[in-house]
Amino acid sequence: MTSDLSTLAREAADHLRDGGLVAIPTETQYALAARAADAAAVARCFALKQRPADEPQPIFLPSVSALDDVADGLSGGLRALARVVWPGALTLVLRKRPDWHSAAVPGDTVALRIPDHPIALAVLGAIQEPITGSSANVHGRPAALSAADVRRSFGDDVLILPPGDLVPQGTASTILDCARAEPRLLREGAIPRSRIEALVAEHLATTIT
Repeated sequence: MTSDLSTLAREAADHLRDGGLVAIPTETQYALAARAADAAAVARCFALKQRPADEPQPIFLPSVSALDDVADGLSGGLRALARVVWPGALTLVLRKRPDWHSAAVPGDTVALRIPDHPIALAVLGAIQEPITGSSANVHGRPAALSAADVRRSFGDDVLILPPGDLVPQGTASTILDCARAEPRLLREGAIPRSRIEALVAEHLATTIT
């Protein structure tokens, strides 16, 4: 990590701890981040995006080991799958721990990912706690792929981080629901179905629907 990246990550983490929102580049698109534990910041995130309050926001984790802080009923296979695909463009929907609470996740499941982008990873390393990872755009509008896209949607209401050398590619993450007995592919995105089928067969010893 360069000193500039380290400084940028620390500034973003401080902004999040102060209740601010940060637009973070990922390998797929820009994400709008708030501390998952900060109810007021999460509410601002919902309001800025004009996202329905009952539509959960994805969560970014600082590490695979943080899975146990947020998700419940994890098998060894699920942990192994997460270690293989993260950082990466696969979002896993898992059962939420009953004692983990966030206004971003009103239901009993949680969508989790660790993005594969040096800036996103640096911020997560600096904050060392779950943050929201919803797309940094007004609900229903095209995804933000640049700092200019984010600024057009939110102006100066969020701290916008530069993409560095890795520009978001635009294809959303693949979403795999592992909260039930039979895994379901909810969205085929950056990782193709064939790759997900192979991973599920290897690590979960089952097939997807």
